Amino acid sequence: MRNGLGSIRNLQLILSSIKVGQKELYSAVAAVHADCAPMIASLNGLADALIRRGTSIVAAKPVMDALHGSVTRLEAALERAVQSGRLSAARRLALEQALPGLVEELGGTLPLVALLDRAARPRPLDASPVGWIHASSSEAPAEQAVPAIFVSPADTPDPGALSVDLAAAKTLIVLGVALVAQRTPARPLQIVYAVRRGVSQTLIGFGAESTAGVAVRIAGLPPVAPTLVCAQVAARRLGGGFEFSAEPLGVCISWPLS
Repeated sequence: MRNGLGSIRNLQLILSSIKVGQKELYSAVAAVHADCAPMIASLNGLADALIRRGTSIVAAKPVMDALHGSVTRLEAALERAVQSGRLSAARRLALEQALPGLVEELGGTLPLVALLDRAARPRPLDASPVGWIHASSSEAPAEQAVPAIFVSPADTPDPGALSVDLAAAKTLIVLGVALVAQRTPARPLQIVYAVRRGVSQTLIGFGAESTAGVAVRIAGLPPVAPTLVCAQVAARRLGGGFEFSAEPLGVCISWPLS
């Protein structure tokens, strides 16, 4: 699926280029269309692999359904061009308009598969330092990452480390940032680590906390339909929790006790 997404992104770039001729462009469209059926067929195996490794059928279904829907719509959009035997200007324009949304859907859904997989694994023997969990997760250009300030209040006990998979924990923060930033991207985002009533939490939002902190860059990930439910399921499997609030806008991630 990841290779397929790469091919689709390449096709998106080719479509937007005025230097690519009609014959080469049609060949690229036909090649990606030919990949769609194998991608759809691979989803059952991907779901089975998740379930074998500990993800429940209920948790896997929304993500698999989202992937199936995106690839099926992609296949249908490309098929119309392939059946005609040529890529007319109107068909090329239609693909240019359709591909960005489909690429966004697939790009936002595939990381959820990896998160469910990692969340189903046994807890790691080595705890993950809090600083690593909240460190930058992207070195991408500004338009591809979300700038934020990581704040750990002065009265917070020595954070130490958390008994949680590092990659899964960082993905949960990426998802929390995505859910908050998509609604109000203009204001500076804060990621606050705190210990409340003995529970370690990460708060993502626009609170009144001090803006003095560490500048971080969080990987930009487009939210998709199963983002929230997948984050909640993964957090529970990790031994914590993931709560989203629309008013006031924010996300609270509770980490598992050591």
